[in-house]
Amino acid sequence: MRCWKHLFVALAAVMLLAGSAFGQQVSFRKGSGGMSQADAVLRQVLERGRYTVLDRDTVLAAGEVIAGDVILLAASLRVEGRIGGDLVGVQSDVFARPGGIIEGTVVVMGGGFYGSSLAELGERPISASTYAYSVERRGDGSYLIVAPGSRARVALPGLYGLLIPLYDRVNAVTIAAGVDFQRGGHNWLPNMKLRARYRTVRKTFDGDLQLQWPFGAHAFTVMGGRTVRSNDRWINGDVENSVYAIVGAVDTRNYYDAYFTDAALRLSFGSRTVWSNDFVALWEQTRPLDNRDPWSLFDARAGGFQPNLPVVDADIVSFAYVGTLSVWTGSRAQLDMELDFEIADEDVAGDLSFTLLGGAVRADLATLGDQTLLLEGRGQVPVSDDAPTQRWRALGAWGTLPTLIPTGRVGDRMWWVGATYNVPVGPTIGRLGRIVSWVQYAAGNAWSDIGPRPSTVHDIGLGVTFAGLSVAVYTAPSDDFHTVLSVGFRARRWPASGP
Repeated sequence: MRCWKHLFVALAAVMLLAGSAFGQQVSFRKGSGGMSQADAVLRQVLERGRYTVLDRDTVLAAGEVIAGDVILLAASLRVEGRIGGDLVGVQSDVFARPGGIIEGTVVVMGGGFYGSSLAELGERPISASTYAYSVERRGDGSYLIVAPGSRARVALPGLYGLLIPLYDRVNAVTIAAGVDFQRGGHNWLPNMKLRARYRTVRKTFDGDLQLQWPFGAHAFTVMGGRTVRSNDRWINGDVENSVYAIVGAVDTRNYYDAYFTDAALRLSFGSRTVWSNDFVALWEQTRPLDNRDPWSLFDARAGGFQPNLPVVDADIVSFAYVGTLSVWTGSRAQLDMELDFEIADEDVAGDLSFTLLGGAVRADLATLGDQTLLLEGRGQVPVSDDAPTQRWRALGAWGTLPTLIPTGRVGDRMWWVGATYNVPVGPTIGRLGRIVSWVQYAAGNAWSDIGPRPSTVHDIGLGVTFAGLSVAVYTAPSDDFHTVLSVGFRARRWPASGP
């Protein structure tokens, strides 16, 4: 009886998978707004023609095997068995469970990939989840995968063109709206993004226009307008920083007002190892901003908001290079590196001269079981003349050194390192994931040639994260063990370039 039961289960699984694939053909409509690496894998899968289509939520149990490629359409797939080829998910979620094996490349076009360190992956996953791929069911039962930009069209981002309002100590609420244009098959036209913003406390409007001509994995971009910029966006995301500011009077950024024009050429190479190069010529007309009586629900620290750093009122003309290298060595390790270089010469153009060199590194390493070690670092130093304050960087508060007040260290010379050991506990709770306990060591400093160099700050933290929200206790041994209780979101520091 037990043998017949196992045979019945196996036949049922085979019939389910075969039924999903039977009579279902998939085609692809390429667009100018897609991700070239993801498009290439999908085209290879379709050209081979030996794929299984899954269009309903599926569990590939331990011991079950799909020998070829898999196309997952508007569904979720939990892989505990083995897939012998590539896996492409469109508007779908892929869960690689412990013991699961995917021998080819995982591509996610909308939705997400959630991998366990105990799963085996043949190639580095390709995430095109931020690209607007869609899937259409045709009358004959076949499917059409549509890449963004396959048709010339006007799109409204956010909610009918209204973007998430943001909050900070110099603008209060920023209300933003936008409209996008995708060029479709008209390669001579650019993709366009137009944004307009109203800064409530200053009662001013600003906005910018971006024009982009992608060609393969490369792109040429021109943009300009007026906006509020910050060099500290790498610490926390826009929404997270707004929540900290309005709830606890914690704003981790300094700001300045800028009219600007940028022209950038991006050249990107590779798939398993990705090397991207941005060559940027830029002009800025900068002005200082002051705090405008900011309001918050609570004061997480005595004194409320810190003052905004004043900047030099000047024109800046500079050339910048940003190079990023991302290396994936299997499901057990990933390394990301960034190199930044900017040079300005007032004898050529503009009002200021300076040269800045910066960089960042992030290594995500699997250790014992499903435990991981995250190593991070970022730094900046002037090579020749001291940089103006609009190029300074800050450290302090959640995301860098929680025992410091926000922007408690600031200057054109900056370094920060962090090491976080993560230990998941308990089962996975749907899309919320698992509870993760962690311990972190972080240290850093920032200063300029004005005044004495401050002492380095060391922090040790012990925390718990669930569904992206963290609660932690931090202490600073270098400051008589000053201890704080911190609540925040896991910082998303990569990619870290851009103001």
